[in-house]
Amino acid sequence: MSVQNFLLKKFLRESYKPKFSAELSLEESRNELNTILNDYMPEPCHSLHIRSEDFAGINCELISHKDRELKGTFFYVHGGGFSMGSPESHRGVTCEIAKEQLYQLIIPAYRLAPEHPYPAADEDLMQAWLGVMNDDNLTKPIILGGDQSGAFLAFQLLLELRDNKLPMPDAFVGLSGLFDLNLTAESLELNKDSDCVNQIGLFERGINDYVPEHMHLSDHFQAPFSTSLKGLPPVLLQASDSEILLDDSKRLANAIEEQGGHVRLELWEDVPSCWHIAAIGLPEGRAAIKKLAAFVKESC
Repeated sequence: MSVQNFLLKKFLRESYKPKFSAELSLEESRNELNTILNDYMPEPCHSLHIRSEDFAGINCELISHKDRELKGTFFYVHGGGFSMGSPESHRGVTCEIAKEQLYQLIIPAYRLAPEHPYPAADEDLMQAWLGVMNDDNLTKPIILGGDQSGAFLAFQLLLELRDNKLPMPDAFVGLSGLFDLNLTAESLELNKDSDCVNQIGLFERGINDYVPEHMHLSDHFQAPFSTSLKGLPPVLLQASDSEILLDDSKRLANAIEEQGGHVRLELWEDVPSCWHIAAIGLPEGRAAIKKLAAFVKESC
């Protein structure tokens, strides 16, 4: 474990995790997240060009290197429990990918719950994706992915693209993904103390905000482990062995492999959930992003 990882975990366990509980109102949680970002998130690297652009009416943040040739395009869906987060909140990972791996990042500002429950986010992501696919200047390969709840939304988009025979990405990447909205994973209980970031109650509240009251989870959101996973592009799943969402990535990887798909599961020892966001100062984060790029290069 690097010194940086030790210090980050100590900060998250003592200062971050206690503040983010289901006892906070949604407004308080959003304000707390913004405060942490303003206090601790460094300014983007000067070598990056960051701008806003609409794709089919959906505002997206675009991040790319100013001077070097692009090596691909990454359609990145930010997490935040369906009700928090933004393209700006996840610049810790998106800027690092753009700077170090020379992908152009496209991060949609999809509508958040509970103001905009299902299917608002899903519709925004599909609309933005199809708008992006109409851009003849995209650099390939094209990667689709996200972190935590963003990984769920991105994977649902992937399945919808496949089912409707729409343009598919060349690879899918899930970082500390939440894939089972029924929250049945054993790791939710087993890792509740070792996870220095997440609390189950926050995911429960976010899911309840995202799914309208009149809908039942089993009606529209079957865990992907129990559906057809054939016809997917290569899939990379990265997760921490100490996070409560660990089993979601393990179960999805097993299901894809059992159905003959191309999947790689990478488990990282004793790092925070979605540690990639701290990559600018965290060796483990930069290493994970390098392995992400290596997977794409090998698979596409």
